[in-house]
Amino acid sequence: MTDNTQQIWTDYYARIRGRRIAEAEFISSQLAADGVTADSVLALDFMHFGTVENDVRQLSDQLSENYTVNVHLSDDGKTWIADSTTRPYGVDGMIGTQLLQWVEFMCDVANSYACVFSTWKLVDTKRNIEWATDHLDIDPETDVG
Repeated sequence: MTDNTQQIWTDYYARIRGRRIAEAEFISSQLAADGVTADSVLALDFMHFGTVENDVRQLSDQLSENYTVNVHLSDDGKTWIADSTTRPYGVDGMIGTQLLQWVEFMCDVANSYACVFSTWKLVDTKRNIEWATDHLDIDPETDVG
């Protein structure tokens, strides 16, 4: 990678990481408003992507230590996707600081494999409620509060 290409990736990664953290802060406030506590057990589904199959598969290998992961080629054939889940199990404590730390880790581990942490959702399967990031448009660089 040339220095310029590396800087483009570094800047892109920083923007994406900032967005994912802002999404986690927003979702965390919604979880609290909806009565989710540290004892609530939620299913967790999430996606990473990359353009190099081997990178996505190596990321998948690491994630598969704690999650069920399915790697596949996108419909347009240009991107490799790692869909991950805790299902059929759930996780508890995914509010506040723990949620933010999980999102930071997912961003950082993705970056270490030249991949991107894309979308995620928490699902309360008992109450049939989900909190998802795929329709959020939060950009901390432009959304000044």
